[in-house]
Amino acid sequence: MEPGDHSDLVIAADNEFALQRCACWLAEICQPGDLFFLTGELGVGKTTLARAFIQALTDGDTVVPSPSFTLVQPYDTAKGSLLHVDLYRISQPDEVYELGLTDHQPDNQKYNQNGHQSEPIMLVEWPENGENVLRQSDFTVAITQIGTSDQRQLRITAKTPARLDAVAAMYARETRLVTFLAATGWAAGDATRRQIAGDASTRRYERVERAHETAVLMDWRAGPDGPPVVDGQSYSQRAHLAESADAYCRISRYLGDCAMSVPQIYKADEHAGFVLLEDLGTRTLEAMAHENDDDLPAFYLEAVEALLHLHGHRAPDFLKPYDGAVMAVETSLFLDWYLPSLGIETSPPARQQWMDMWHALAGLSDSEPPVCVLRDFHSVNLLWQPHKQGRFRVGVIDVQDALAGPAAYDIVSLLQDARIDVPGTLFDRYLDHYVRRRFDAETNVEAGAAGRFREACALLGLQRNLKIAGIFVRLAVRDNKPHYRAHLSRISNYIEANLAHEAAAPVRRWLETHAPNWAERVNDPQEPA
Repeated sequence: MEPGDHSDLVIAADNEFALQRCACWLAEICQPGDLFFLTGELGVGKTTLARAFIQALTDGDTVVPSPSFTLVQPYDTAKGSLLHVDLYRISQPDEVYELGLTDHQPDNQKYNQNGHQSEPIMLVEWPENGENVLRQSDFTVAITQIGTSDQRQLRITAKTPARLDAVAAMYARETRLVTFLAATGWAAGDATRRQIAGDASTRRYERVERAHETAVLMDWRAGPDGPPVVDGQSYSQRAHLAESADAYCRISRYLGDCAMSVPQIYKADEHAGFVLLEDLGTRTLEAMAHENDDDLPAFYLEAVEALLHLHGHRAPDFLKPYDGAVMAVETSLFLDWYLPSLGIETSPPARQQWMDMWHALAGLSDSEPPVCVLRDFHSVNLLWQPHKQGRFRVGVIDVQDALAGPAAYDIVSLLQDARIDVPGTLFDRYLDHYVRRRFDAETNVEAGAAGRFREACALLGLQRNLKIAGIFVRLAVRDNKPHYRAHLSRISNYIEANLAHEAAAPVRRWLETHAPNWAERVNDPQEPA
């Protein structure tokens, strides 16, 4: 069924993964307050679908037991609270009242401070046992077994045609994706697929496995642009964030030509947004830092060497500039999210002063010819490749947002990591190593170049951490991902360290005037008004 056909949507699920994929689609389009009915015979897969649904909105490793005995199992998810309900043991519809489920009715919907529904999402198995008590569902998923096989048929109905169209669009995309994989030689009959953790974008990732070989599938769907923030442009447009798989492929191929260790592109359909990539594994710098792995010093050394190698090349002409306009709009997230979380509002004149200040400061950090700045050269995007040699042991992913800008940005991204602690001794050691290798080896280097580079590190470290502070509060508040709050204290420490540099004096004065208490209560951001 294609979007626009308002009949029931019937899907053939050939295996458990297909059932889980359908659950992920439903999880993606669901809204707070949605009621889902899951129907079908005992053992047909209702709990399997519910488990995949819940895991799609939480940590993928979240344990989701059957609520057969507890009847109601609550969860905190990226879209608010969720109730997984099993009415199998309910003998009378009136017993539903005792569970409090009828409190969540349209007339009783509650709203949070931002005007969003705060009612929970509900997944109800055996809803027929609550007939005439529960309200009309927003979605009903009827699951039936096909013969004696593992195949299932899902019949999905929705309260409105538009909601059903959204599921149909995802099903249609899945069909195109399966065709793409078949063309690569990774057909469904020969390979298995497993969803893996992604990022906060519209990109989705899967690990595809066949025999003893694996690959990573990137599914990049075009998403709606955000509201205008400056001169009629959205934040993503103003900050030059990539919006298509074409950007990823173009930059990845450039990096490969520069002899950087990026995943090989096996097959790509840039127009559709499908890219099949080499699998670089799971040993991220973040994971190794948490385990205090013995290879950690070597990881940092080779990461610095990889940057030195990349910075020996001028930025390609197709990259957009990482200039004052971009840096200013990125730091505006600190004003829009971090400061309001502390009850600090920025007046229009103060905001304009902030933006002008960052336009000017950006000019102090770009005295060198621009290089390819990855912007995300940090622990979650760096993968250890012990079977390789030298800098090639550091695999680099998530490169689509690269711009042409100052070399200092990525070294400070590595050494002031938002997610892991980098001791000051390590920061000094590897920054000194970079500076010695970059500048001392040059015979005709301009006097003071190394000093200006260190100054740029302080300014760009400040800029980056102000941006991240805003992003992490936004993720915690707007996107209901509270675990990002745990990093705010670390980020605040980076900001304070960079503010101590002489070059950061204008920012320090601005904060003293307009936000003197900016570093308070960083672990408990509240929702902006």
